[in-house]
Amino acid sequence: MNVHLKRWLVVSGAAVVIAAGVVAGGSYWRLESNLQTVDLAKEITHPRPPSTPGRPLNILLLGKDDGRSDTAMVVQLNAKGDQARVVSIPRDTMVPRPRCGTNPPAAIAMFNSAFTTGGAACTVATVEQLSGIRIDHFVQIDFNGFRDVIDRLGGIDVTLPEAIDDDKSGLHVPAGPTRLDGTQALAFVRTRYSIGDGSDLNRIKNQQLFMRALSEKLANENWLGSPAKTLELADILTKSIVTDSEIGSIPKLADLAGKLTALKPDAITYVTLPTETYPPDPNRVQPKQPEADALWQAA
Repeated sequence: MNVHLKRWLVVSGAAVVIAAGVVAGGSYWRLESNLQTVDLAKEITHPRPPSTPGRPLNILLLGKDDGRSDTAMVVQLNAKGDQARVVSIPRDTMVPRPRCGTNPPAAIAMFNSAFTTGGAACTVATVEQLSGIRIDHFVQIDFNGFRDVIDRLGGIDVTLPEAIDDDKSGLHVPAGPTRLDGTQALAFVRTRYSIGDGSDLNRIKNQQLFMRALSEKLANENWLGSPAKTLELADILTKSIVTDSEIGSIPKLADLAGKLTALKPDAITYVTLPTETYPPDPNRVQPKQPEADALWQAA
């Protein structure tokens, strides 16, 4: 979920409008009271990758859909703060899952089962075990909130390489330029069965296309120029997100927003974790080695 981000969800929408909300005077306390947080230090008790100086700032974005983690992306902001990479992790990737609370570790499990097992903290721990990198923060957004945000933005213009006619998601749009409202945008980032081979990898391509379009919209429109214009959007976002406790306040989110909104749109790259077919089940994938490890080490 972003954002996913001058950029999708948090790297874009959330970062921009939360920063705008900070300067909206008396609205500060309302936005602050909307926030929900998780203390990763209490939830993750086993050793974690070290937080070493000079490394990227790693933020896990999660899109929550009907109690499940439907989307997972790692935003990596380099030490200079002038480049970012967004790494999408396919939800049906088979990976080891660490102990999460009272739930024992699993030698192999589908990636998005971590969220249903132990929420965002378990997903953070699973990503750290998968990648070997420290996840500094997470932002989880409810997909209904995502829909409302897109409507508040006035829709997002995308150019589709092929028509989508998907009864399962309810999305019916032609090829070429089109404007997606919130309901259509939500269906667009969810749909998979009517595009390509119906795999999650094709759905990720849609999500990355949407992120680029949202990034361009936010870069071209001065949402920070009018706090009154963005207050409603900030209110929607703060009601729709859960973060780790270290950034679970408006000032800290604004500080993170400042780092992210300093990026130029063309300074963000989008990649997907390299995968291959999981031999026991052709409907699942597994990290492809050595490419997967090389991806994380290259940040």
